[in-house]
Amino acid sequence: MRKLLSLLVAFALVFTLAACGGGEETTPETTPETTPETTPETDPVPTVDPDEARFPDEIPTGITIDFWHGMSGPNGDALMYLVDKFNAENEYGITVEATYQGGYGDLHQKLVGALTAGEYPHMAQAYGNNIMVYVDSEAIVSLDEYIVDHVWGVPDFEDIVEGYRIENSAYPDGKFNSLPFNKSTEVLYYNKTFFMDNNLEVPTNWEELESVSKEITAITGKPAFGYDSLSNLFITWTQQNGGLYTTSDGTAHFNNLQAVEAVEFFAKGVEEGYFRIAGEDRYLSGPFNNEDVMMFIGSTSGSKYVGSDTFEWDAAQVPMGKENKVIQQGSNMFMMKSNEEEQIATFIFMNFLMATENTAEWAMRSGYLPVRLSARELPEYVAFVEEGTNPTKDIGTSYDPSWYIFDPIFKESYDMRKAVEAAVEEVVLGVKTAITAIEDAYDATT
Repeated sequence: MRKLLSLLVAFALVFTLAACGGGEETTPETTPETTPETTPETDPVPTVDPDEARFPDEIPTGITIDFWHGMSGPNGDALMYLVDKFNAENEYGITVEATYQGGYGDLHQKLVGALTAGEYPHMAQAYGNNIMVYVDSEAIVSLDEYIVDHVWGVPDFEDIVEGYRIENSAYPDGKFNSLPFNKSTEVLYYNKTFFMDNNLEVPTNWEELESVSKEITAITGKPAFGYDSLSNLFITWTQQNGGLYTTSDGTAHFNNLQAVEAVEFFAKGVEEGYFRIAGEDRYLSGPFNNEDVMMFIGSTSGSKYVGSDTFEWDAAQVPMGKENKVIQQGSNMFMMKSNEEEQIATFIFMNFLMATENTAEWAMRSGYLPVRLSARELPEYVAFVEEGTNPTKDIGTSYDPSWYIFDPIFKESYDMRKAVEAAVEEVVLGVKTAITAIEDAYDATT
């Protein structure tokens, strides 16, 4: 495949294929005919019969549920608000003991250790690729029967954002092995004051992003734009440019011309001084707040860390390429096996977190978005959005549902993300060409 990609790039150069963000044409040799199997033709709902009663109509009072999570800072405070509310108000006397286990990586390692020891919590949060590891341990409870149960089921399940239901049913067995919890997407953060003072237009596509970045750098002498996550840059921009990343069975497809063009577009901006990476800052919210960069693409979940007394900031949809694509992120919650009563109690809490008023409260207190469409229409949430104190709440829900992409769920998904992230960094640092870096990443993951 290394030689094939190199030959295709040479072919593209000879016949002057469109440059990144330019023309519309591609050739059959550059784009596989298949597409990722992440969007079903029908709305994803459990296939079990809702009329069959499977669980008791009542449970004992006083059950305690262990919930392991990775939320800290303002997001952790928001979670504990909801946990305390549930503990005080639920009619079953259920007590949720929520325990912070560190970041997602630490949480995953602790869950793996707990599974090995056979002593694990009732529920936790994780990304799909990590949940796949737990599914293989046979400790995960499929939630299909709970979702449709006549007593404990999820009311108006179709009200949950379709993309979230697609993601949580995208496991190889087709079952809902998880449900959405802390969901986010990416937006373009920009310094509204600077843009207004300099009569600049917010970019909506790659060409405009390049043009306005050059204008800003000419004014400030600093890089104008950055991208928080280099793996997201690769995954999103490859698909915005008409290429494939992976398919749901874990097959890599990212060694294509569209990926090369996307990486070269960003690397050129870094080399010429108008783009930058987060680097040692880790996230670009710090440089943005210090006015060392005037715009960046980052997760809505990081909005709690954006803000300055010296300027007004705003958010916009991410600039698009040949195709409109934006990544859907955030972890999901899942249940682990215990006895029947404890599993019902666990599902009651999961249902509570997804309830319209609670997911709206979660969104208002944290950096995340509501998981239900109805939550967006609640008067208190509408008023919160209209205040304009956090523009990502409006922009984050403004994307067309068909634009969303997410990492296909397979165990090696995280390793693949790290491989393409390293490839972008190697190109930006001048260690490798885009062709070589992408070929090496592909070879390392196939």
